[in-house]
Amino acid sequence: MFKKILAILCCAVLSISLTACGGNESPEKTETESTSSTESEHKENSDMKIAVVLHAMNSSFYTKMADGAKQAGADLGITVDVTSPTTASNLSEQVSMLESCVAAGYNGIATVTWDVSGFNSVIKKAEDAGIPVVAFNMDAEDSGRKAFVGQEHEDAGYQLGKYMFDEVMNGEGKYMIASCAPTDTALIAREAGIKRAAEEFPGIEYISTIDIGTDLTGAYGVIESAYLAHPDVNAILGVDVFSEAIGNFISAYEISGEVKGAGFDLTEGTLKHISNKDMQLTVGQNPYLQGYYSVIEIYVNLTHDAQFINIGTGAQMVTIDNVSDVEPE
Repeated sequence: MFKKILAILCCAVLSISLTACGGNESPEKTETESTSSTESEHKENSDMKIAVVLHAMNSSFYTKMADGAKQAGADLGITVDVTSPTTASNLSEQVSMLESCVAAGYNGIATVTWDVSGFNSVIKKAEDAGIPVVAFNMDAEDSGRKAFVGQEHEDAGYQLGKYMFDEVMNGEGKYMIASCAPTDTALIAREAGIKRAAEEFPGIEYISTIDIGTDLTGAYGVIESAYLAHPDVNAILGVDVFSEAIGNFISAYEISGEVKGAGFDLTEGTLKHISNKDMQLTVGQNPYLQGYYSVIEIYVNLTHDAQFINIGTGAQMVTIDNVSDVEPE
């Protein structure tokens, strides 16, 4: 049903754009005529190809982005090819894939720009070839991308920190940050947001940031070692989709209540930890819409010369109070 609603909304936006560009065209267009117009437009643009290059595909979170992009292609009647490096966050491999997309003559490209400057050169190549690039999920503002679709990461980190330090920890205690990739642009911003929130609470002390990697088993081991080195820690705050490992550790060590946990994204495992009270908070960002709207942005620009704009996909705060109403991403 959700996908159908998005399809209807998309068609509505396109129909509005067509009417706005129509000059003296009568607004008394019937639903049948509007549908025929949209179908005709899709046929005219059926040879359009958009490449979507993710930075990883080793989580249900990432496949949601892929699903959204593919569905946008299906709704628009165009080709959307989704790819990703064989290993997560492999900059050289992802750049090579993007160069191949430029050489293949795609009409537009959407990609995850997780490195501050690593994508600048290939995005410039795309621009020189007349191929617009939209960033989604993680943003490098100075990379040359036309727009960003995703969460406002520092603000989301601030909201997570504010809630944990105030509502959960009552302004007292020590915390560490768990990051699967401490150099990723989004995760740097979220960490900055958490630390900004901590400045408002003199009784809150930052211990360190630990690199948990992108494997849940390995992440558990890193968290365990960090906890044993700092047994006085009161909270472990994740900044990415692998925050589930925090709940895994707290549950296994049976320290729920003694050590608080929070993180990002609505994976099934993390939501289960919220329900079991092993974690107190997770923050969603709607990966499906990130993939979907990235394709829509490119399509509407190419077909209607619409201006690129940044699109925020929100910071959904999920706690024990509302977790039963939330579907896994």
